[in-house]
Amino acid sequence: MLQAVAAAPGMRLLDLCCGPGYGAGEAAARGLDAIGIDIAPGMVAEARRGFPGIPFQEGDAEALTFADQSFHAVICPFGLPHLPELDRAIEEVFRVLKPGGRFAATAWAPPDRSQLLDLAVKAITAHADMSVNLPPGPSLFMLSDPSVAVGKLKQAGFVDTSWQELPIIYSSPDAGSVWDWFDKGTVRSMMLVRLQTLEIQARIRETIIENARRYETGAGLRIPNPAILYAASKPN
Repeated sequence: MLQAVAAAPGMRLLDLCCGPGYGAGEAAARGLDAIGIDIAPGMVAEARRGFPGIPFQEGDAEALTFADQSFHAVICPFGLPHLPELDRAIEEVFRVLKPGGRFAATAWAPPDRSQLLDLAVKAITAHADMSVNLPPGPSLFMLSDPSVAVGKLKQAGFVDTSWQELPIIYSSPDAGSVWDWFDKGTVRSMMLVRLQTLEIQARIRETIIENARRYETGAGLRIPNPAILYAASKPN
């Protein structure tokens, strides 16, 4: 993402939906003036612990408190698919960017490309009660479709839009750790799982681990889990 926004020392950068703050941390290490926001207090606390020299604060991506044209660049690591008012958030990014500023965001590739996420999709589909009441949000894989994501960027006024698939490989010692990745590293998927009965939760966990075993090798587990990187510019 930093490469996609042409990150350079002295630029002011917003790490939107920053989570544990890795984006802002890397930007600051490269000499940028970085700030991170996340709506979850726990994530903000984690980011502050990991990168104590960087300002992190609670904030709503759909109603940013920054003035117009405040940043040279905005990055959003896997945050957009969780926002109920996605179009509003993209419009807010456009507003706070300076003319010529760059925006980059990531989303997971669809399950037919991301074999790691496909493990969860198949297990949840097979066992879960899908009628449980989740908080509002877009379809989990809506932004996995480049035509949809690029269309939303253009609708907000962005130009020079582009996308590329990042060939990420999930690596771990064994199949059991795959469940930990879903349990601790995903949001809406685990919300759905935790709204199930304990019996169904156990079935989903066992199915994911069982199916992950086919990716085990003598050197550990390796599962393709590509992401899509989107980038765009605000017109000068």
